[in-house]
Amino acid sequence: MNKGLHRAARLAGHLPRRWRRRVGAILGAGAAVCAVAWLAVRLVPFPDQAMAHYPASVVLTDRLGQPLRVWLGEGDIDCRPSYRPDPSHWVVQALVAAEDRRFWSHGGVDLRAVARALAQNVSAGRTVSGASTVSTQVIRLVEPRPRRWRAKAVEAFRALQMEQRYDKRTILAQYLNRAPFGGNIVGIEAASWRYFGKRPADLSLAEAALLAGVPQSPSRGRPDRHPGRAKKRQAYVLARMRACGYITAAQETEALAQPVVARQSPYPFDAPHFTEWVGAGASVDAQGVVRTTLDPVWQQRAGEILRRHLRDGAVHGGAVVMLEVRTGAVRAMVGSPEYAAQPAGQVNGALAARSAGSTLKPFAYALALDRGWLTPGSVLTDVPARFRDYDPQNFDPLFRGRVTVRDALVLSLNMPAIEVVRQVGQVPFYDTLKRLGLATLSRPADQYGLGLVLGNGEVRLLDLANAYACLARGGVYAPVRVLEGDDRAATGQRVFSQEACWILAEILSGDERAMDTTGHAADVRLPRMAWKTGTSAGLRDAWAVAYNPDVVIGVWVGRPDGAGSDQLIGRTAATPIAWDLFRSLYPDNQSPWYERPAGVTARLTCAVSGRPPGPHCPPGAEDWSIERVTRCEPCAGHGGQTGQATNAAPLVAQAAGSLRILTPARDSTFRWMSDLEAGAQRVPLTVTGPEPGEPLHWFVNDRPVGVSRAGETLFWPLERGAHQIVCSTARGVSDRIRIVVE
Repeated sequence: MNKGLHRAARLAGHLPRRWRRRVGAILGAGAAVCAVAWLAVRLVPFPDQAMAHYPASVVLTDRLGQPLRVWLGEGDIDCRPSYRPDPSHWVVQALVAAEDRRFWSHGGVDLRAVARALAQNVSAGRTVSGASTVSTQVIRLVEPRPRRWRAKAVEAFRALQMEQRYDKRTILAQYLNRAPFGGNIVGIEAASWRYFGKRPADLSLAEAALLAGVPQSPSRGRPDRHPGRAKKRQAYVLARMRACGYITAAQETEALAQPVVARQSPYPFDAPHFTEWVGAGASVDAQGVVRTTLDPVWQQRAGEILRRHLRDGAVHGGAVVMLEVRTGAVRAMVGSPEYAAQPAGQVNGALAARSAGSTLKPFAYALALDRGWLTPGSVLTDVPARFRDYDPQNFDPLFRGRVTVRDALVLSLNMPAIEVVRQVGQVPFYDTLKRLGLATLSRPADQYGLGLVLGNGEVRLLDLANAYACLARGGVYAPVRVLEGDDRAATGQRVFSQEACWILAEILSGDERAMDTTGHAADVRLPRMAWKTGTSAGLRDAWAVAYNPDVVIGVWVGRPDGAGSDQLIGRTAATPIAWDLFRSLYPDNQSPWYERPAGVTARLTCAVSGRPPGPHCPPGAEDWSIERVTRCEPCAGHGGQTGQATNAAPLVAQAAGSLRILTPARDSTFRWMSDLEAGAQRVPLTVTGPEPGEPLHWFVNDRPVGVSRAGETLFWPLERGAHQIVCSTARGVSDRIRIVVE
């Protein structure tokens, strides 16, 4: 504008004097008007706040940006103001060609277009042409006004202001994210997804030209309801693009010939349990987008494998959670096999508080390892005991006498776990579980008692999986993450040592652990992983949590109404789901594993006590210990002859020369498991009290079943019915018990 005034002043210098005075006055007035306008453009407040506000929907996407769920904005408007224009996108070129061909060069008002429109309207005697630019249309969309000349003047002024404050791409983004596209659809992002199911950047030339023609008449030009009108407008847009040099004639012809069908796609409804948990009130960015951590591949696999395993069973409830160890990100959450199933499908099993079963036992052992009281080879006692009115049993329910820590944890024996909690302390164990994020343990520690380690507290699958992530992360606990964008390693508080976590992972992994799950060796080799199962009292909940350095997979199977079922056993109902998910992640079985920490050292143990051997101890296996933490007192339970144990650590107080059947426990009841091989269902027959090496004769229902010696174990295959078991020595000393096999 100032350049024009300077040019006019130079021309005025060649005019007669009287005309020079008149022109000078006009130029002076024009300069004054320009100066006032220039000051007004810069000094009059601009509605920046209005520019920042959209009737935005909340769009939850997966980690790759694909929409999972949409919550509509104000007035049920579907507006997704996340598009950022790129001049190379077809939709940008189509919009500029159709609406404002000189958009990239004018300052908000296209004076050439104004002159053209004025001439055409005066010639016709009515309004036949407009001079709106993309910039003035943005002002109209931000601050709607009645369509009058005064409104146009305000829009032109605001457009000039806006061009001084924002760059061209920002202004174009304002238009493309606010323009109406028919019905409740506002903005190119929503229009592109609703009509074509893709991002604006992925629109073809034909699709982009079709959508670019809609905002001029969004009701009459909707491509889903008025395809003929939309196609006609598309032809106009393509012609404008060719005139502007954006496309060739051949491209125009090809786009016109391409069949384009626009239909309103249904709103996305993926990962419904996860999106409902994250919620419409989650922290959104300026474009109304919540980019979550959900991985679409992991989510799909989790849902498919869960549904496949539960399809033909009597139990149809289950949930899966998959966490990335390094970041703590929730990569998959399936709350039920079928969300649409009424009424239980909407119950999110991943967030339901259920009885924990045996899944909390590893945390007690981790505490004991860190306090130096235990090693994998330490010996614990699995014998009957009663605590006031509490009479815990094993799941089988057999008692095995002296067992190593490794066997006690792998077999998930209850009495050794209680012994461990008594060593570390009931309150410290409870406090550790709270530090691990198990917030549903809301009662005081003394109300749970020793039974907490056996599962009499309720936990959520998500929280339980994240507690195991602490073990998988080497002992560092961190809250789960649901928002993508920060791939840094999870930071948090240290709960266990790296050494204790490595020892636990070694105990809970290995091919031999397949016996704990199926009763026989695994038919297919598994990727290396550690896992723990759990079964709640009354067979109401089946659990499995598996992990390696990359991922934690948590599985819960049960009935949402809390009813029990003989199919709800952790090792048979939940673990196969976790196994299949691990196989899907590592189809070649080459999964990562942990390196042994420098603080873990190897040592030999006594075969009987599990402690460092004394001079007369029988040789035992190699064991792991934590340097400068594990207690090193040598075994003091052997006399002068190797292999001859003293009575330094009796399991049960015993009168000299007497004999007592130790396992099975008196009056115990066993359950016959129809899904296990008969050979895998055996009960150990052990005693305490006889002379070392003395022959022991065993009878079941007056039938001899075998001979053992003191210190040995004889196994008897279970049979349904009531049984009387007798053990006798040649000296006539005997004991008898009664059991029932259901």
